[in-house]
Amino acid sequence: MRLNPSHDRDSFPKRVQLPIVAGTPEGSAWFWGGSDELGRLNLLTPERIRFATQENVKSGSVVSLNLALNEPSPPLFGRRPFEHKIKPIGKGAFDDETTINTQSSSQWDGFRHFADPKSGCFYNGIFSEEIIGDEDMDEGGPKRSRRLGIDAWARHGIVGRGVLLDVHSWAQKHNPYDPFSKHALTATDLKTCAESQGVAFRTGDILLIRTGWLERYNALTMEQKQDLSTWEVMEHQYAGLEASDEMKDFLHDSYFAAVATDNTSLEVWPPTSFEASLHAALLPLWGMPIGELWDLEALSLKCRQEHRWTFLLTSSPANVPGGVGSPPNAMALL
Repeated sequence: MRLNPSHDRDSFPKRVQLPIVAGTPEGSAWFWGGSDELGRLNLLTPERIRFATQENVKSGSVVSLNLALNEPSPPLFGRRPFEHKIKPIGKGAFDDETTINTQSSSQWDGFRHFADPKSGCFYNGIFSEEIIGDEDMDEGGPKRSRRLGIDAWARHGIVGRGVLLDVHSWAQKHNPYDPFSKHALTATDLKTCAESQGVAFRTGDILLIRTGWLERYNALTMEQKQDLSTWEVMEHQYAGLEASDEMKDFLHDSYFAAVATDNTSLEVWPPTSFEASLHAALLPLWGMPIGELWDLEALSLKCRQEHRWTFLLTSSPANVPGGVGSPPNAMALL
């Protein structure tokens, strides 16, 4: 089955209607062609971009959605800290060099980041053997494949209607929670929050969800941040999206182009099961980009001031051939 990205989601299959295709993982929705590397980003058509621009860019406000590359500091989950060196190259002239783990700060999880745990398959039929690590690239050995790299997104660009759900603020009046707890946000929570904000979703929306994680993290002392960085991966507990069938139906059937949050993992952490996780569905099975650790604090204030929760969102991922992830370099234009 191949879909026309210009069509509306009403003509697209629901998750429960996904066809069983021989040679593909159960639940896969690879609808955009055998060589496709964009997944749901195909829904960001010129027509949708033009309409989103005309409808949403009114006040001229611009809000950056990126943390500094060295935040959180120290990084979590044992990831390598950001390094920045300034190199003099002559009198009054400088270059600089940076080293970064693309998963340590605001990020896009690319399609090379996570495979379907059941089949070992990445989006659109790619396997780990095509994603060769540096240690496997001895001189005279195989060349690294670029297939499914983040550079495909960079060449295409990510522009569309962004929608912010400020779930944390909404929850303070209905079901308060600690973002540093295993609180699962349900599909009903998201829908009810959207209704309270007067938001109606459209095909190809880029969904942003404020869980309150960053606000909570920013309130920590440096000693507490240092302590947090020493915890083992599965010791952390954070609020996030519930990895339920209801949530998967909502995310899939809404045909969002991408989804991003201000927390570390999109979904509640730690997951009950990696096989049943949202990462295992969104990235390899549906081709839906995941954003994490986005700075949504200023955006939530601006949206509240302007009494609207939609905007033009732009993102320019790093053009790294075969890259796994990237800082989003994202902005909201209102």
